[in-house]
Amino acid sequence: MIRRELMKKAKRRGLVWAGLLALVLASIPGYVVIWPGTRVGGVEVGWMTPSKALEHLEKILSWEDRYVLLQGKDGMQERVLWRELGVTPDVRRTVASLKRPLWLWFRRDYPLLMHVDSKMLRAWLDAAALIFNVEPQDARYVVGADDAVSVVPDRSGWFLDREKVLSELTQGEKWDRIPDTMELPFIDVQPDTRKEELEAYLPLTLIASYSTFYEDNNDRAHNIHLAAKSLDGVMLKPGEVLSFNHVTGPRTGERGYRKASVFVGNEIVDDFGGGVCQVSTTLYVALCKAGFQVVERHNHGMPVAYVPLGLDATVVFDLLDLKMKNDTGFPCVIKAETGQGRITVKVFGKKENGLSIEVESRIIEEIPAEYPSAGQETQGEGSANAGEGQKKLRSGYMVETLRKYVKDGKVIRVEKLNTSWYPPEKPVRPSSVKGTG
Repeated sequence: MIRRELMKKAKRRGLVWAGLLALVLASIPGYVVIWPGTRVGGVEVGWMTPSKALEHLEKILSWEDRYVLLQGKDGMQERVLWRELGVTPDVRRTVASLKRPLWLWFRRDYPLLMHVDSKMLRAWLDAAALIFNVEPQDARYVVGADDAVSVVPDRSGWFLDREKVLSELTQGEKWDRIPDTMELPFIDVQPDTRKEELEAYLPLTLIASYSTFYEDNNDRAHNIHLAAKSLDGVMLKPGEVLSFNHVTGPRTGERGYRKASVFVGNEIVDDFGGGVCQVSTTLYVALCKAGFQVVERHNHGMPVAYVPLGLDATVVFDLLDLKMKNDTGFPCVIKAETGQGRITVKVFGKKENGLSIEVESRIIEEIPAEYPSAGQETQGEGSANAGEGQKKLRSGYMVETLRKYVKDGKVIRVEKLNTSWYPPEKPVRPSSVKGTG
């Protein structure tokens, strides 16, 4: 008992003498030591100068290979080094925090502070979002091989809450307390279109279709198939506008399109996406027959072989588009099929019983081509008839396109869809203008 008391007193005296020695050393100009018994992150640094403590901590502590297991949803995991996130221990700042008034030095155990590189962490989170994010999926209609329309259910999604992760880590100070496992926070995102919404309109039936024909087994046929594939399954809610260029995208070689015949003025040349205009034309007539409103449509500069005058719809990406608005009052879904030299566009929706829609065109004016007189190199004052040895030029046409609503065999309404102008043919030099297919 007495011996134990003597040992306690000796220990206290030792601490007092050690403290006095530390105070004496600390009072010497340019000589600073850390209070005896001080630890940083569990590592003893007492009696050391700050520079020695810095060197010692960097040597003893191991953080280069410290991982964190990031847990996402649905069992997704990613194991990553903290330093790859921009999170590292800040030994220099930790040691600097030990240079405090003497009365604070009696604290024995100091946490190892950490540094967060916000720019590096944000860049990693942006990249991680591509792995962990799940886009919500809208419910959609799908048309089966038997033309029966059913609904594919919707699915919720989630996005990584990058700001929350950034906030939580940048607010932290202590490296010792960062976790080895971290459950990532997510923001739930709901789809815009739910299954119940679409099911309420079932059944949807065929309300319009249109077919055009082409020569199969060539590059033009390949382009027709590619563009039609992008249209297949497109759903349009009431009031929604379909943009052909938006749905099909640029017609480039990188996207799989090939060079085929396109119109450039009165010339026919090869360019990427030749044949796509036949797809937009077939779609245009089908949607007109379904009762859609024409928002934007352009005819070719000369007649095309696959539809009557006035029923064509030319497109050039970023220049000429086909836009049609669903005015039927019900959702519609498009089915586009190609094969054996035929493209068919079908529109499924709802229509009034006994009602059908017909689309037709008529030539309201024909303008004969003018032929240069003898000796003329360009068009000007000339003849309406081809001279001997001259190529017969195509006449020009003004065409009116009408839509007729027929119920129980009687026409109940006629409306004008558009007027198309096809100028008469004239000799021209090849142009560098973008072509239409």
